[in-house]
Amino acid sequence: MEFTKKPSSIEQQLQLLIQRGMDVGDHDTAKKWLETVGYYRLSAYWLPFEKPPANGNARSKVFESGATLSAVTDLYVFDRRLRVLVLEAIERVEVHVRSRWTYHMAHAHGAHAHLDHRLFSGFLNHAEQLVRLARAVEKSEETFILHHKGKYTDPYSPPLWSATELMTLGELSKWFQATKDNSIKSQVGRDLGLPTKETVEGTLQVLALTRNICAHHGRLWNRRTVKRLPKIKRFKNDLVLVSEGAQEENDNRLYNILVVLLHMMDKQATDSTWRDRLRSLIEAQSDSDRAKMGFPTDWRARPVWNA
Repeated sequence: MEFTKKPSSIEQQLQLLIQRGMDVGDHDTAKKWLETVGYYRLSAYWLPFEKPPANGNARSKVFESGATLSAVTDLYVFDRRLRVLVLEAIERVEVHVRSRWTYHMAHAHGAHAHLDHRLFSGFLNHAEQLVRLARAVEKSEETFILHHKGKYTDPYSPPLWSATELMTLGELSKWFQATKDNSIKSQVGRDLGLPTKETVEGTLQVLALTRNICAHHGRLWNRRTVKRLPKIKRFKNDLVLVSEGAQEENDNRLYNILVVLLHMMDKQATDSTWRDRLRSLIEAQSDSDRAKMGFPTDWRARPVWNA
């Protein structure tokens, strides 16, 4: 099928919302939202306000009675605030992982452990990752990288504690997963409050996916991740399980990710207000909104929310 849609003006977008049954409120305010955020981005947030589709269609594109643009923009603002909080927590976890893996690797295998392909499994294309790292070093304007390049010629790569600062969380996750020294993985797991290397690997992969959503300003609040968190027995009283065939798996909505982040933040033993700020934001939403995020009805009574 040939794509034939033409771009519409702000006024046309506004009239289309009205025709489909939305109360847009003050027209000037509505137009400002369409100008500053955009019709397409906002459309992800008014999907819950549309009538159920019929005849096998993906969407009805008709709004339920009482649907308002102000409710849509409230949901958008909530999601934006939620992304900021989640990104803050993931950043702290990422720095923690980076610090502990670097520390244990460097003490066990030397300052340039990342250059020794024998320390990593075939899961990691070691040569490709070193090329990627070399390009990052070449482009970097960080003071610590410029200092290394200006003072040392051999090896070209900076030491591990500098090199990891140039890795994304996704790249760091791959380096960690490919590490052959299981004792280091176990040590990092203990540092993070996770019981096994497998749970560290799986958790980092999910957090990397979540971080990418936040960093690119994607819709987060009711998103389902393509990968599930691993089962973590010590968190069983907080996590939500769902039946998948003959077995139970962690629900792949945001609630479980928030639970794991709360536990990992607690392990850092810092005086953080993150739990209080998160809970305050969540409390302000409706039961329906929380349910779409995977929150159980008894979430307030679960241990992690009362630590």
